[in-house]
Amino acid sequence: MIRRLLAAALLAAAVPALATDYGAPIAAEAVPVPLAQVLADPDAHKDREIVVSGRIAQVCQTKGCWIMLTDGDAAARVMTQHKYFLPKDASGDAIAVGTLTERELNAEQAEHMSKDAGPGAKPIEAGSREWRLLATSIRVVDAAQ
Repeated sequence: MIRRLLAAALLAAAVPALATDYGAPIAAEAVPVPLAQVLADPDAHKDREIVVSGRIAQVCQTKGCWIMLTDGDAAARVMTQHKYFLPKDASGDAIAVGTLTERELNAEQAEHMSKDAGPGAKPIEAGSREWRLLATSIRVVDAAQ
């Protein structure tokens, strides 16, 4: 756990040239909590603004309006709410600031998210539950840089 916290702190202090912010600016003093730690006790973080860290596993291939953030087995869909967009090829580590919610997807939503995930992505089933972070900002540390 200490390793994860140190890694998150290092990620937050990454050289600015390696990080790209989307949405609202992220406060310099923001300390991200690893996504796995947040989802180990989601009720303690639910419905309030939090700062989380994880790795980008997937990006919306239609507009770049969401990413799947992962940390081990933990996963959450980070939604931009169409207020800003990320590159469809975004990759690497990320920090997101937003409000954590849980959502059950109806058939229309599941089909929409499956389509946005792009060809070859695993289809999402109606009735699936997922954690979402309604994000005001996302910082991407590009693995390719």
